[in-house]
Amino acid sequence: MTTRHPDALHSIELPDFGASRRAFLKASGGLVLGFSLFGPAAAMTTRRDELPLDTSVAAMSNNNAFPSVDPAKLNAWIAIHPDNTATLFTGKIEQGNGAPNALLQIAAEELDFPYDRFFLVMGSTTETVDQGPSYGSMAVRYAGPQIQHAAAAGRQVLLDMASQQFGVPADKLTAAAGVITVAGAAGKSVTYGELVGGKRLDVTIGASGKTFGMKVAPDAKLKDPSKYTVIGTSVPRKDIPGKVTGQFTFMQDVKVPGMLHGRVVRPYGIQSQLLSVDETGLKDIPGFVQIVRERNFLGVVAQTEWGAIQAAQKLGSKLDRKGPNDGLAKWSDWNGLAATDEVWDAVRKAAGKAQSVAKHGDVDKALKVAAHRFKATYLTPFETHGSIGPECAIADVSKDKAIVWGGTQMPHQAQRDLAELLGLPVDKVEVRWVEAAGQYGRNGLEHVMADAAIMSRAAGRPVRVQWMRWDSHGWDPKEPPLVQELEGGLDAQGNVTAWRHHMWVPTFSDTRLLPSELIGKPVGTVNLGNAAIGYEYTFDNADVSSHNEGRVGVITAWMRAPGQFETTLAMEAFIDELAAAGKQDPLEFRLKYLKEPRAIGVLKAAAKLYGWQPRAAFSAGKQSGRKAKGRGIAWVNRDDSRVATIADVEVDQQTGEIRVVRVVVAHDNGLVISPDGMRNQIEGNIVQSISRTLHEEVSFDHAHVTSRDWASYPILRFHEIPDRIDIVLVNNDPKFRSTGGGEPSTCPTAAVISNAVYDAVGVRLRQRPFRPERVKAAMSKA
Repeated sequence: MTTRHPDALHSIELPDFGASRRAFLKASGGLVLGFSLFGPAAAMTTRRDELPLDTSVAAMSNNNAFPSVDPAKLNAWIAIHPDNTATLFTGKIEQGNGAPNALLQIAAEELDFPYDRFFLVMGSTTETVDQGPSYGSMAVRYAGPQIQHAAAAGRQVLLDMASQQFGVPADKLTAAAGVITVAGAAGKSVTYGELVGGKRLDVTIGASGKTFGMKVAPDAKLKDPSKYTVIGTSVPRKDIPGKVTGQFTFMQDVKVPGMLHGRVVRPYGIQSQLLSVDETGLKDIPGFVQIVRERNFLGVVAQTEWGAIQAAQKLGSKLDRKGPNDGLAKWSDWNGLAATDEVWDAVRKAAGKAQSVAKHGDVDKALKVAAHRFKATYLTPFETHGSIGPECAIADVSKDKAIVWGGTQMPHQAQRDLAELLGLPVDKVEVRWVEAAGQYGRNGLEHVMADAAIMSRAAGRPVRVQWMRWDSHGWDPKEPPLVQELEGGLDAQGNVTAWRHHMWVPTFSDTRLLPSELIGKPVGTVNLGNAAIGYEYTFDNADVSSHNEGRVGVITAWMRAPGQFETTLAMEAFIDELAAAGKQDPLEFRLKYLKEPRAIGVLKAAAKLYGWQPRAAFSAGKQSGRKAKGRGIAWVNRDDSRVATIADVEVDQQTGEIRVVRVVVAHDNGLVISPDGMRNQIEGNIVQSISRTLHEEVSFDHAHVTSRDWASYPILRFHEIPDRIDIVLVNNDPKFRSTGGGEPSTCPTAAVISNAVYDAVGVRLRQRPFRPERVKAAMSKA
């Protein structure tokens, strides 16, 4: 299909994929079902010829609910196929970081099955167990043991089946690479596929608890880690070939039979009210079908995507929108938002009472008698997720059922939220997960699913909705801003005598679905916890607290490493300030106040890999020449993973531009399932967090977000990526349990760059992003 707009659909026609797991298994004797994003060729191969031809809402019986999945059954997790391939089913999903590959490795290890013949079905609510959302570096940490136990139970079930077939005890059998052999009888063997013979693995293995806390197959005997052959090895990611060749089918590529195209028209001001809509100018647009208006929700539906884009633009959806009346839709004039330079006061006023994180000794008294006292305020801005692929979803809603295709990181929660939005029972809503281009974090993927559901309900047909760039930058949930104040004291010998760290932040449980707010039926608010502020050092007098209850006018939802990217900047930059004031080496200064072995271990490992030589920061004074060079160090404990980072930077003393030249990371998250996959995670974290540190900040006027394109919200360019990222994995051993790797290496980056800039030019950067004009201003002031 050829389109006339850069944000329009470029897609291929797909069969309707998503037959119910149970109906299909019943019909096909347990062969592969659903669809696998990790299959060969186009990275989306499944036996589609065996799927029912029509699984739309209209084709389903009104009396039938969508099936659920029983986690206590082996077939909820694994299917073995006659050609000796297998499918793993998981409620976790792929967001580009490769975590599901690690889950597949865990299953292949315990099942004694070849990784290259093992495929994956993810996320869809009728096909997978609800293992909780895919966020917080929790996939391997929590879903890993669940899948490990299910696969171990599966191996024992297969051994018991072979024992009956051969008439020998199970302990006389060996399982390897999907084949069971009678010990001492090489000719007596059977593949898993031959053994199962197309039957369902309808065996009870046991399960208790829910989502992250679910325990599966508690009696399964796990493999001795010393015999691992798959876990701990770097295996190829099955999704990469299709992605680099353009064969992979992302959510933005999906089409379903009979679908219409939709676009949203958001209010001019964040809380503007829709006053009127003049449809007369829309009827001449080829393919125009209707507008969808429900209170303050406004959308357009057309036969073609270009028709929907044109109609939305006439109503006022465009980048250069001039005001609330710039279009055929008229909105009230609303100006109640804090502008960019007013955000910090708004954050302080919005925050609730303090919640203590750590408090011991007498900080006030220690500060009074300190030989040297220091104060610093750190400001970190609103950020947008900035997904390069615009948010997209398809919905097919009837009066009593709904199917929604989307790239959400929390399919089962989205199912519940959509059911509430549509006024349907949960078992009458199915979410079919498809990986979205640009998918990560709590961006707008849940919200666009709600957009599509509202429009499909109104149109009576499937509707595909894709946001425009200004919709995504303007209305996706924002990483909230933080204000942090720190005070510290040193004695005459340069020892820390007092430490105070107070943080103000809006709540990040403010995750209501935007379309639900616009129709006056808010749903989707889930309390995801508080911002992560830590205290890791052993100072005699410390006071650490957080104020985090208020709302600030826009929907907020955390990005990578919720809050801890910001709090690590403050904590690790301020301790660097104290070290410099005491004329002490920043590494040795940190080690003096740490006792925890793993924290000390990553700092020393990073220093060894880097080639660290002790000296105080900026000890040589101002450097001659245009480019000044500096080094910085910082570390973090994020969800029981420890990371230490060291970076070299160059600062252009004329322009203020910062270039990160080299980054060294020591990463301790226990046993690493795929070392290459973990290195990819770390590299991605470093690149993204450099972008956030140097460039990213949402700007506002009093009505709305003004940074609604890539010019006004720049991100890191290829030429800015460091020349080297060196990584050492610490405590990568089965005796250490696997903790998270998706977020921790994000956290130290801003602090490392801030500290390195001080080492280079002698100025402290306490407000992100570190754009050239801000660096130049700090240098001029110094």
